Amino acid sequence: EEAIVKKGAVAAYALQGRNHGNNAVQSYNKAKQSLQAVTYAKSIDTKVDALTRAFIDLLNGLVSQRQQIGSVSAQVTSLTVL
Repeated sequence: EEAIVKKGAVAAYALQGRNHGNNAVQSYNKAKQSLQAVTYAKSIDTKVDALTRAFIDLLNGLVSQRQQIGSVSAQVTSLTVL
Protein backbone atom coordinates (compact mmCIF):
# COMPACT_ATOMS: atom_id res chain seq x y z
CA GLU A 1 0.00 0.00 0.00
CA GLU A 2 2.88 2.36 0.78
CA ALA A 3 4.38 1.78 -2.65
CA ILE A 4 1.11 2.83 -4.30
CA VAL A 5 1.02 6.09 -2.33
CA LYS A 6 4.66 6.75 -3.23
CA LYS A 7 4.07 6.13 -6.92
CA GLY A 8 0.97 8.32 -6.89
CA ALA A 9 2.75 11.23 -5.25
CA VAL A 10 5.73 10.99 -7.59
CA ALA A 11 3.45 10.75 -10.64
CA ALA A 12 1.42 13.77 -9.50
CA TYR A 13 4.53 15.92 -9.04
CA ALA A 14 5.94 14.70 -12.36
CA LEU A 15 2.75 15.70 -14.16
CA GLN A 16 2.75 19.05 -12.40
CA GLY A 17 6.38 19.63 -13.41
CA ARG A 18 5.60 18.73 -17.01
CA ASN A 19 2.70 21.18 -17.09
CA HIS A 20 4.82 23.98 -15.67
CA GLY A 21 7.52 23.22 -18.23
CA ASN A 22 4.98 23.37 -21.05
CA ASN A 23 3.69 26.69 -19.73
CA ALA A 24 7.24 28.06 -19.72
CA VAL A 25 7.79 27.02 -23.33
CA GLN A 26 4.49 28.62 -24.38
CA SER A 27 5.44 31.88 -22.68
CA TYR A 28 8.89 31.91 -24.29
CA ASN A 29 7.40 31.22 -27.72
CA LYS A 30 4.83 33.97 -27.20
CA ALA A 31 7.63 36.42 -26.36
CA LYS A 32 9.51 35.36 -29.47
CA GLN A 33 6.44 35.85 -31.66
CA SER A 34 5.86 39.33 -30.20
CA LEU A 35 9.37 40.33 -31.18
CA GLN A 36 9.24 38.72 -34.61
CA ALA A 37 5.95 40.44 -35.42
CA VAL A 38 7.49 43.92 -35.17
CA THR A 39 10.88 43.22 -36.70
CA TYR A 40 10.25 45.56 -39.61
CA ALA A 41 7.86 47.97 -37.90
CA LYS A 42 8.79 51.60 -38.29
CA SER A 43 6.87 52.99 -35.33
CA ILE A 44 8.87 53.28 -32.13
CA ASP A 45 5.67 53.04 -30.06
CA THR A 46 4.77 49.74 -31.73
CA LYS A 47 8.24 48.35 -31.04
CA VAL A 48 8.18 49.48 -27.40
CA ASP A 49 4.77 47.89 -26.91
CA ALA A 50 6.04 44.63 -28.41
CA LEU A 51 9.12 44.73 -26.18
CA THR A 52 6.91 45.25 -23.15
CA ARG A 53 4.70 42.28 -24.09
CA ALA A 54 7.75 40.12 -24.76
CA PHE A 55 9.32 41.07 -21.44
CA ILE A 56 6.14 40.16 -19.57
CA ASP A 57 5.98 36.81 -21.40
CA LEU A 58 9.62 36.12 -20.56
CA LEU A 59 8.94 36.80 -16.89
CA ASN A 60 5.90 34.52 -16.99
CA GLY A 61 8.11 31.83 -18.49
CA LEU A 62 10.64 32.25 -15.71
CA VAL A 63 7.91 31.93 -13.08
CA SER A 64 6.68 28.73 -14.72
CA GLN A 65 10.22 27.42 -14.86
CA ARG A 66 10.65 28.11 -11.14
CA GLN A 67 7.40 26.25 -10.46
CA GLN A 68 8.71 23.36 -12.53
CA ILE A 69 11.86 23.24 -10.40
CA GLY A 70 9.69 23.21 -7.28
CA SER A 71 7.70 20.28 -8.63
CA VAL A 72 10.87 18.33 -9.39
CA SER A 73 12.15 19.06 -5.88
CA ALA A 74 8.86 17.83 -4.42
CA GLN A 75 9.11 14.73 -6.58
CA VAL A 76 12.59 13.93 -5.26
CA THR A 77 11.55 14.69 -1.70
CA SER A 78 8.52 12.43 -1.91
CA LEU A 79 10.73 9.64 -3.24
CA THR A 80 13.05 10.07 -0.29
CA VAL A 81 10.50 10.59 2.48
CA LEU A 82 7.80 8.12 1.51
